[in-house]
Amino acid sequence: MTRPSFDLYTLRSIRGDALIRYNTLNQSEPLRINLYALATLSFFSYTAINEAVVGEPATLAGTVATAAGGCFALYRFVRECGRRSQKLVRMEKELNAELLAVRLPNGPFADRPYGGSPAVQLRSLKGKNRILAICGDRTQLAEALLSARVLRRRLAQASALVVAVPTDGSSAVDWGIGPEEIQAVPFLAEAVDYRGGENWVDYFRSLTGGGDGGAEEDGGSGLAWLGLTYTGKSFGSGKGSAPRLLEILGQTLLPLDALDEADEADRRSASSDATAAVLELQKKFYDALTGGDLEGLNALYSGTDNAPEVDEVLDEGGRVDAWEKCLEDGARPAGMTISGSDVLLVSDTEAWSTCIEFPPGAGFESGTLLAVQRWSRPAAAAGDAGWQLRLHQTIPWTPGSKAGGTLRCDRRGCTALAREQESRYNWRGMID
Repeated sequence: MTRPSFDLYTLRSIRGDALIRYNTLNQSEPLRINLYALATLSFFSYTAINEAVVGEPATLAGTVATAAGGCFALYRFVRECGRRSQKLVRMEKELNAELLAVRLPNGPFADRPYGGSPAVQLRSLKGKNRILAICGDRTQLAEALLSARVLRRRLAQASALVVAVPTDGSSAVDWGIGPEEIQAVPFLAEAVDYRGGENWVDYFRSLTGGGDGGAEEDGGSGLAWLGLTYTGKSFGSGKGSAPRLLEILGQTLLPLDALDEADEADRRSASSDATAAVLELQKKFYDALTGGDLEGLNALYSGTDNAPEVDEVLDEGGRVDAWEKCLEDGARPAGMTISGSDVLLVSDTEAWSTCIEFPPGAGFESGTLLAVQRWSRPAAAAGDAGWQLRLHQTIPWTPGSKAGGTLRCDRRGCTALAREQESRYNWRGMID
């Protein structure tokens, strides 16, 4: 199945299984290519055909018209062959990803996070896990994996695994992730070079067409990522910037089962005074939000700092609705409940919390939402004191229903972003 076969349209060898998939999914495209080839040959043969059939030389007008038609048909033929080549390249990259290998994390009672676990290739995880792989150096991975650490519990609920691919030999400890965190929630798999399979770093280099770890000659940052569905097809990719994991969860990595309104907070999150304090402040935030308590809400937010996520929307022409308007009767989510709260303490000055929101009447009849809050405090603060809210963001997160937008809020109020359908081709090396 995987043996290369020479493809006459692209003039190169293609994996046999990629050709089979292409022919199954694109049955009309080879016909169009053949028709354009036939039209090109017919137009450019007009002079010889006319003289042989009619017995008279071709007229100037006819020659010019058929030459123009031949050029147009040749252009369409070349374009269709190019599109065929691009699609086959994409399919080959997806199929090559099946040969990559990972080591799955152990449970919380094992002595090592990955010790003793056999390496498995991604093709054996089909139908079991979705994959989000991120490639970069130590600093890039530490920044890119922060959102995965914050949303680790949600990744587990979506049966998704994050694979970090270091280009400099760094490890989880260098990215700020301890063994206990890996074992507590099995969200981070270890990239492994498998005998007879693909090498992770080389695979990313083939995607980006770059040098060291995917860094391009034009000064690219070297960070690259890709996501694979249950069937091994890509749901997205990018380079130069970390994936927006919250939006990816809302669009692609949906929860497998209906979320439980009685899901308790993660007990590990309250293992210290600081994390317990953040959980208590999260509860106060929702009490103020659902009860319309503007004064209590303002007391939780940082008085001077604006969230860059909200600034990004405003810089692009968006608008923000002030909290006075958001808390009006009929506008605020009165009666909303939350469950499954947890906290990630990044440092003494930064913490994140997440939870699942259940609007009134939520359940099987209406959707639930995934919410994330970012908290900060001055470096001089200690213990459980000084935490202030910087950002609150929500996105619909329900089994079988993709999110249509997201809500970002800071001390100024809330701004909404809606999803827009955009059809375009993007075959610039990455799986897109």
